[in-house]
Amino acid sequence: MEQLKVDSSKSAKPLAQAAVTDRIRQAILENDLAPGQRLIEAELCDLLKVSRGTIRIALMDLAHEGLVERVANRGARVRVVTLEEALQLADVRLAVESLCVALAAERITDAEAATLRALGEDLKRFEAENDVAGFASTTHRIFLTYVAASGQVVAREVLERLRDRNARHRFRLSFRPGRAKVSLPQWLEIIDAICRRDPEAAQAALRRHVDSVKEAMIAVSRDALVLTKHVS
Repeated sequence: MEQLKVDSSKSAKPLAQAAVTDRIRQAILENDLAPGQRLIEAELCDLLKVSRGTIRIALMDLAHEGLVERVANRGARVRVVTLEEALQLADVRLAVESLCVALAAERITDAEAATLRALGEDLKRFEAENDVAGFASTTHRIFLTYVAASGQVVAREVLERLRDRNARHRFRLSFRPGRAKVSLPQWLEIIDAICRRDPEAAQAALRRHVDSVKEAMIAVSRDALVLTKHVS
């Protein structure tokens, strides 16, 4: 849990409750705290220099978000999301996100369309440079842009939470060799449909992208299983 350490100098101010929750959340989402890893309150208290009560509230909040689970007589641990659950999360996200891309296509301003087009060019550059982190970050900015254009604030909150719960599978998929090359035309198709103000085309493009993501998640999990059997 070294990544959770904070400034322990006497002048450092104690972290606020929200900051503690966010620090643990980011460690989970960035894979610094692995799925199934125990979250020992005493260790977290020592690392973050906060009270046990603060840690307990943070873990309760993260349990509500689906990132942490409590096991009887064993305390809390980072929640393990199975492939089946990950695929179901993708289906639910598709249902909500389809609403957003359709509304974005109807409501998008010229300035927002220009932003999406520019982000599409960034995607091309990152794919050509094999910059996985840059590519992943830009796809998230594209997502935030069209959700903002849709005006669906509640949908964004739901989608962000679903995205966080699928963090482990998303992380593994992002670093799969050749994944950016496959998803680039799919993202460009979504962008183009929204910017052309074609709701049905935007939804169809999004559906094709999600189907591709689900197929890739299955392939990644299958490869990981084969590797595990080979090692054992």
